[in-house]
Amino acid sequence: MQLKKISSLALLPALAGCATVGMMKELPSDAGGLASYAATPDTLVAVAEAAIRQQHMRIADTSQPEVGVRVVIASRPPGLFSNGEFVRVRIAPDSEGLMAVRIVTQSGYLLDLGHRNGAPQLFERMDTQLGVAALGPWPGMRVRATPHGASPIIGTVARVTVDTLVLGGGIGNTTVLRIPALDGLAVSRGSYRHVREGALIGVLVGAVIGGVLGGQSEGTSSYYQGLNVFAGVLVGAAAGGVVGGVAGASVRTEVWSPLPIH
Repeated sequence: MQLKKISSLALLPALAGCATVGMMKELPSDAGGLASYAATPDTLVAVAEAAIRQQHMRIADTSQPEVGVRVVIASRPPGLFSNGEFVRVRIAPDSEGLMAVRIVTQSGYLLDLGHRNGAPQLFERMDTQLGVAALGPWPGMRVRATPHGASPIIGTVARVTVDTLVLGGGIGNTTVLRIPALDGLAVSRGSYRHVREGALIGVLVGAVIGGVLGGQSEGTSSYYQGLNVFAGVLVGAAAGGVVGGVAGASVRTEVWSPLPIH
């Protein structure tokens, strides 16, 4: 009976729509954004923990569920304008002797539709703490290469040599670039949506439009006209928030992390 009582209590946060450390542990192994590094597990754990602390989060749990696999879970408590956040970093062996790092972030409130994916920023912070040899580029990476005096070229790395970068993969659909002839090279660390920003802009614009339309009624007393304006503001803000949130969800910002090539 005591065990059942404890199990029921453990389910309360999930039933209330709150994320937990245990829930983050149970996520699929392939959940979250992916990056490959040529570094030891211990190095990547230390770098990941440093990047997490730079995001003002605390380490909640570290474990080694399988041989060669390391998992770090961190959290940030809810605040005045935040529902809190959980992060899981999973480090496991990959092909070609590399290590695969997967990062998944989750709002502390599971129904928070406006949560921004924080994995790209964490990858970017990890990159700044690792040496050139650990970052690549490796085949399969999405990169942005900027040749001298030309526009950036975005593609997937097919092959890399000491001084050559080949983007593409299919016959007749490849781009060969000389690395010394590049002004810059950056790797994509994922993207995030702008749901909250879109919803906020939509609320403000909708409230203004609704208030203006509500105040255009003629032949009514100032009292009822004020009610019309108030109702227009409420309806406009609600409609604008929905439209703005949907529009923001359709806009993605890709995060590019520079790779040192010179």
